[in-house]
Amino acid sequence: MVALDVTALNVALPSIGRDLAAGMDRLQWIAGAYTLVFASLLLSAGALSDRLGAWRVFMSALLLFTLSSVACGLAQGVAALIAARAVQGIGAALMLPSSMALLVEAYPDTGRRAKAVALWGGISATALVAGPLLGGALVELFDWRSIFYLNVPFCLIALAGCAMRPSRLSVQPRSLDWPGQLLSALALVSLVFALIEGPVLGWRTRWVAGALLVALVSAVAFIVSQQRRPEPMLPLNLFASRTFSAAIGAGFLQTLAYYGSLFALPFALQAQGRTPVEVGVAMIPMTVATGVMASLSGRLSNAFGARSVGAAGMLCGSLGAASLALYGMDRIGLALGGLLIGLGGATLPVIVGACLASVPSGKVGVGSGVLNAARQCGGVTGIALLGATLDGPGRAGAALSIIALAFLAAGLLTVLRLYTVEVDTVSEC
Repeated sequence: MVALDVTALNVALPSIGRDLAAGMDRLQWIAGAYTLVFASLLLSAGALSDRLGAWRVFMSALLLFTLSSVACGLAQGVAALIAARAVQGIGAALMLPSSMALLVEAYPDTGRRAKAVALWGGISATALVAGPLLGGALVELFDWRSIFYLNVPFCLIALAGCAMRPSRLSVQPRSLDWPGQLLSALALVSLVFALIEGPVLGWRTRWVAGALLVALVSAVAFIVSQQRRPEPMLPLNLFASRTFSAAIGAGFLQTLAYYGSLFALPFALQAQGRTPVEVGVAMIPMTVATGVMASLSGRLSNAFGARSVGAAGMLCGSLGAASLALYGMDRIGLALGGLLIGLGGATLPVIVGACLASVPSGKVGVGSGVLNAARQCGGVTGIALLGATLDGPGRAGAALSIIALAFLAAGLLTVLRLYTVEVDTVSEC
């Protein structure tokens, strides 16, 4: 449900805009509030899970996600919907690390655990593929609110299942970096506010200029605070590894490009007069290519090398977005361009493998948390940046050009900096 909400909502955004009389900037907040809160809290969520207990945090997060989904469906205005989406983001951020901790406890045998993780990833990939098509069908058959109500029965089943199997994981006395959490969230929120509201209010207005200044000052203060804390939420010494730094940068750019595609293409297609179901069908080549090729990334990396596979996928994504920008989005062109963008989206396991292979074994959890946070930041930045570009007729070409450049930059980082990747890690991811 966490993954499905992202892709299904993008197809429904034009309908939400018409129903709630929301402009592009408000639609950006509806889409981005979830990812923004998710990205802001992800690094602290793992420490909170260890401190309070993974089972307790997961149950609370799941209940919060269920209630906020109902609130999204009942929202009668833009402000209420944005607030409910933000609460959904809190639930999702708390669910991710606690769910993985429970998965590790449930399968102490590494062989069975690998199969469980593969199933977990397969379900997420299925949600990614099904999201646009299911979202389009629900919007046409019912309305956009049904996308959020769909979460409720599945979340209740998960709550009942977890209640029947309490966890026995011991609580770990990990400290929470509240100053770092507040500074990082303030920097990210201020930057996203400036990117979304800049085209509306004007880049030289005091609100936008002030937000950019707050983002800069908060980011600098965050880095300083992380250098001084004995247990920082973001260990800066991890970035001494060029491979780790490149993986974080590539993860940010790849998610900006791929999630940006999932955000921009439904708008562009519905602007051509296509129905939500037609948009969902048109997105199938892209999402299926991502799911299939991501599952094969381990074998391909073993045969050709992870760096080559990652760079080739990023280049395909760049070519796909560039072709759509240059030649338009007729049915054949969209199928081919979407397929190529999907190959760019399938490079995530290579990036994850490079990240995990570049950090010490005792810091794998922290390293993966940093990568996930960077990816979510890339997603919300893509929504903010591309939404401003799309706000006007005939602007899809400019948005697709930005997507192509982001894929290309991620590919260059992959070629130049991602040196050593453990194939077994990539396969397991």
